[in-house]
Amino acid sequence: MRIKRQQNQPFFSGFNSKTRFQAHGGEHTQNKRKKRRPFDPKQALHVVLRSSKARGQYSMLHPHYCNHIRNLMDRLKNRWGIKIYRYANVGNHLHLLIQAPSRVVWQQFIREFSGGVAMIVTGARKGNGLPRSKSSDTPESAKRGFWDHLVFTRIVGFGKDFRGVAQYVLKNLWEATGVPVRKILDRGYQILELSEDGAVFVS
Repeated sequence: MRIKRQQNQPFFSGFNSKTRFQAHGGEHTQNKRKKRRPFDPKQALHVVLRSSKARGQYSMLHPHYCNHIRNLMDRLKNRWGIKIYRYANVGNHLHLLIQAPSRVVWQQFIREFSGGVAMIVTGARKGNGLPRSKSSDTPESAKRGFWDHLVFTRIVGFGKDFRGVAQYVLKNLWEATGVPVRKILDRGYQILELSEDGAVFVS
């Protein structure tokens, strides 16, 4: 099955003027009035956690951390009954495509997961974390803690939207391993097959 090459995304796959009301958190809602996070237990959820501090020795892809982060996610998904459809660790941010049975379960899962990842990477215990950044280019929230912004989420309907986000997460997964998926597509190639086990491109 051939999948058409997608145009460059201005933000995340499926995020646009029509779906922005299904989203919450992330950079695009910074300094805006706080609203209740949209949630639907019958739909999937695209989740993104980003940290400008997760580079070099603090990259979430560092061999000392990446397996621990994956194991943490697996433990928490079993504890809270979360379905994980896709997961990609890109070093300075994480993508998850999930489904949670309730808002309370989602809140418990993301609270433990985000806090646990920060502790794995920084070794933080009771406030002893990374040195605070003084750079003017660093988001204010990143100067205070590990994560740059509130976790980004967007409700993803099953069907075309779900397939688009699932493939977007897979692209990020392969990019993180060193496969320049976007550059390959920009050269006119098309995706013949893309999964966690491999990628096939055709001209």
